[in-house]
Amino acid sequence: MKKVLVLGGGRIGAAIAKNLSYDHQVTLADLNTSHLEHLQHDCHITQANACDDTELTALVQPFDLVVGALPSLLGFDRLRKLIELKKTIVDISFFAEDALTLNEMAKSQDVTALVDFGLAPGISNLYAGHFVDQYDQVESFACKVGGVPVERLKPFEYKAPFAPLDVIEEYTRPARMKRDGKEVIFPAMSEIESIYFKGVGHMEAFNTDGLRSLLQTVDIPTMAEKTVRYNGHATLIQQLIDGGFFKTEHREATAKVLLEQWQFEENEPDLTVMEISAQGTKNGHSHSETYQLIDHYDHENKVSSMARTTGYTCAAGVRLALNPEVQLPTGVLPPEIIGQNQTWFTHIMDELATHQIRLQST
Repeated sequence: MKKVLVLGGGRIGAAIAKNLSYDHQVTLADLNTSHLEHLQHDCHITQANACDDTELTALVQPFDLVVGALPSLLGFDRLRKLIELKKTIVDISFFAEDALTLNEMAKSQDVTALVDFGLAPGISNLYAGHFVDQYDQVESFACKVGGVPVERLKPFEYKAPFAPLDVIEEYTRPARMKRDGKEVIFPAMSEIESIYFKGVGHMEAFNTDGLRSLLQTVDIPTMAEKTVRYNGHATLIQQLIDGGFFKTEHREATAKVLLEQWQFEENEPDLTVMEISAQGTKNGHSHSETYQLIDHYDHENKVSSMARTTGYTCAAGVRLALNPEVQLPTGVLPPEIIGQNQTWFTHIMDELATHQIRLQST
């Protein structure tokens, strides 16, 4: 059993810690631990300030691997510090900065850092890499993904499985895409389209900045990433944006109000949907394929769907990195690099399948 430290005890960090506790010695660290008492029989809980360099240095010393499940505003800086401390890392913090700028630093420190190892980015990137590996040439790739509450309450018909500030960042950060080999930028929440999921119904998908490292690491001329919500959500949020509620100087106050509206009740069911599609040339012939994921709240274990799909993917990445039979390269490795190795891709997907997280071909 290896020793694993999880930094961040939110819904997803807690799910990662519990999942890994089945076969590793896990410590879960958070600035506030009062909400983590239910995990005290699964892993060691410790109160710690990950933003304090001296405290972090002492904290991580005995661990074989560190999981970064911190808020996005902290993620990049703490990733850099963990690389300095020469720790193997798996990170899901979805920060705005480019993790690949730390690649040379990680190599020089002989560190392997798996980044964006969640749902999307995460599973979506794994599939993008898998398509690149399997196709002669991938011409286009698209991911449409979202998490929503099962109960649709007006006005938003949405609740946030993570910090509202991170959702606001997603709704306001310009969306980088690729069209015909050129990188283009669209406003977030633009180009709304309809998408259908069996058993859920018609939903809407709009541009968000989720391609991230894919813009640099794979040769796919046309790529898009969109966020999925119940119909009408984008128009309502756009009105808040137009009204100035998401401006930098108002953002924290808006997030406090939205926290009341977007807070999941204890054990409230949520739903995660994702569609991944690719088109190109395979074995000398035109080929296209589309997969959908529809995942539900785990009532038996009381784990949200977003925590399952994000956290269990991260946990699978941890097990891959700690597997003595797997020799991952050093450097910063986004999931599409892992996806281009058929053995590694299968390792991750098989583990997710044990949790009934499967993408079905449509």
